[in-house]
Amino acid sequence: MNPLLKDKARLALAIVFIISAIITFIYGFFERQSGNDFNQIWMLGVIMLLGAMVHLQKIGKKPPKKNK
Repeated sequence: MNPLLKDKARLALAIVFIISAIITFIYGFFERQSGNDFNQIWMLGVIMLLGAMVHLQKIGKKPPKKNK
């Protein structure tokens, strides 16, 4: 796969994760107002943000060259 295309795909996935995490946090806030003290929705949002950070860190990195 073309490295530029791979970077664009990673960026798109990271943006989707960030937007999904924001929406999930908002939904979790509304769930908390309805009486649930702790819910797994916020944990899902944190995991999505971590996934976005991992993909953003990998953009532009080149794989190490193999020495023979």
